[in-house]
Amino acid sequence: MSQQGAARPMWRADPVVTGLLVLILGATLGLGPDLAPLVGQVHVFWFILLVAHLALARSSWRVSVYAAPPPGAGKAEAARGRAGQSMWKLFAVAGGVLVLGDICQLVAVVQDPLAPEAAAGTGTQMLSIGIAMGLIVIGILRYPLGEMGAAEKLRLRVDVATVMAAAFTFGLWLTDLPSGEHDTAWYLRAAVMLAVQPGIFLVLIFAVIKIVLGGQSPFIRSAAILGGLAAILQAVLQAVPLTMYVEQPTMSWLFAANVLASGLVAIGVRLQERRVRAALPVAERVSKRPYSLLPYGAMAAVWALAGVVLAVHGLDPRTWVVAVGALVTTALVVGRQVAAFRHVAELLRERDELTAQLTQLAFHDGLTKLANRGLFMRRLHDSLAAGSATVFLIDLDDFKPVNDAHGHATGDQLLIEVGRRLRACVRDGDTVARLGGDEFAVLMDEVSADRRGEVHDILARALSGEVRLGSVSVPLRASIGMATGRHGLHHPDSLLHEADMAMYAAKDRRRALLDSDRA
Repeated sequence: MSQQGAARPMWRADPVVTGLLVLILGATLGLGPDLAPLVGQVHVFWFILLVAHLALARSSWRVSVYAAPPPGAGKAEAARGRAGQSMWKLFAVAGGVLVLGDICQLVAVVQDPLAPEAAAGTGTQMLSIGIAMGLIVIGILRYPLGEMGAAEKLRLRVDVATVMAAAFTFGLWLTDLPSGEHDTAWYLRAAVMLAVQPGIFLVLIFAVIKIVLGGQSPFIRSAAILGGLAAILQAVLQAVPLTMYVEQPTMSWLFAANVLASGLVAIGVRLQERRVRAALPVAERVSKRPYSLLPYGAMAAVWALAGVVLAVHGLDPRTWVVAVGALVTTALVVGRQVAAFRHVAELLRERDELTAQLTQLAFHDGLTKLANRGLFMRRLHDSLAAGSATVFLIDLDDFKPVNDAHGHATGDQLLIEVGRRLRACVRDGDTVARLGGDEFAVLMDEVSADRRGEVHDILARALSGEVRLGSVSVPLRASIGMATGRHGLHHPDSLLHEADMAMYAAKDRRRALLDSDRA
């Protein structure tokens, strides 16, 4: 398929989709009350469902055939591909089960078209629906979610629970419970009715929502939307009292609604088939947002329903059911927000820790953990802007022979020891830095002339003699240059240059003294 053809809407020029749309439109217009005889409506209704379920089974099987993992797919992608194939095969089997149920139903209709079961469905047909929905639910639940952390999994569970609480509230409100005395048998019949009517479709909605909120969907967007709408519609239709299926005018409109639900599913699967056959990507992130509006919409819908029911019926038992549902959905949304706030606080803490780590790496020497040149120059600039500053520039003498004789590891240990000794010689607020190689610097603010001389002597004594590093002893000597600058008179670079010149002068004096001793 060309790129131009792939970019067109998937339903365009498709005979299957067109035929299904015609069936849905024909059912909506032709199955209306008083437009056709009752017997004819029943026959046409079950025949249309048979056609829709055949289309569902055929397209699902073809999707399972074409949905193989691409060559060279990674382990996770290949696993999702195989899970997708398994899911669509179960969908195809489910469609086949529905087709068998429709055939059995048509046989029953031919035998007695006026029986209540002819319109509402025989036990065999209801059993086929239950088996098919069970297969679909199993297929969806077995499909793996996208990669998620613990916090994301928690939010997913709360979001799914919120939507399901809302859906269950609507299901309880719509379901017509059996009449009679509320004894043990009544509660048993009510439980069976809830499970057989809206219950299994609520489980289907749960499975769909789990995938949609989970992030990694095996459906294209159009198929997911159509399938979700069909699942919601079927949950409502299954909650409709049986008497409405055998009385006019509700029977005709319920026929049309059932055709619409089955047709939407068949169209969605057909669109999926066309996408897979065109070799276009299917498994995509459903939303780029880090959150979903679905739970909040579910909560708002339940509260809207509670308001309407309270205004129309007052505080009857069904109103209390809806009110409890509203409170449960609200509690879940509040809990989700609390979890989200805690997660945000954790993210902020991690951000602060990362910022501190990056700052440490950006402004400190990795070996000695002292300030680096950048941080030293920043603090020197700040010190000169505030008053006077004294810089001691230190260069180790004969450091290269230590590296050559004992290796770089020993040299690194010597640099670390020099940094430790320098920190021990100054105040807590003073800055000790490694400018690079074997060059160090000390920055002190507001130091008197006498104190500067004392610090110079302390540094010189600390950086002289023998240093024991493991199993070897190495000589330690250093040349120290000192310079003092004041606000408005010195620039950081010029002050550092003065200290550098003083340090080289000290180094020259040391060499001259050594040469005179040798002479």
